Amino acid sequence: FDPNHLEPLRKLYLESRVATFTWLDTQAYELSDFDRDTEGEEIWVAIESDEVVGFISIWAADGFIHHLFVDPDFRKIGAGSQLVNLAKQRYSELSLKCFVQNSDAIGFYESQGFKAGETVENGAESYHLMRFISHT
Repeated sequence: FDPNHLEPLRKLYLESRVATFTWLDTQAYELSDFDRDTEGEEIWVAIESDEVVGFISIWAADGFIHHLFVDPDFRKIGAGSQLVNLAKQRYSELSLKCFVQNSDAIGFYESQGFKAGETVENGAESYHLMRFISHT
């Protein structure tokens, strides 16, 4: 993460959440949410041709992936996988929460070796707790 990435990351975070979380009321989402929602986290950025195309933020103390977002125009070409692989290189155990209704993300994380464990029921914000444990 470089401070020059801040504005593109704010925009990516806002636009991705609004486009993805169609089952939630996203009208109150703001550009500044990125700052609050990633405070104190490690942030790694995917860059393609000098353009921010994705990011992952991790709460390092717990190896918890708090956010992983990739620009829709750059999905399915490996940016998300590369970000997750960087996290796997640094942490032998990772966890995350994934909304139950976000089937694309669930499929992605399963393809990366994550296993769904506990499901927390919370209406439209119900989520699976997913874990990755390295066997190396």
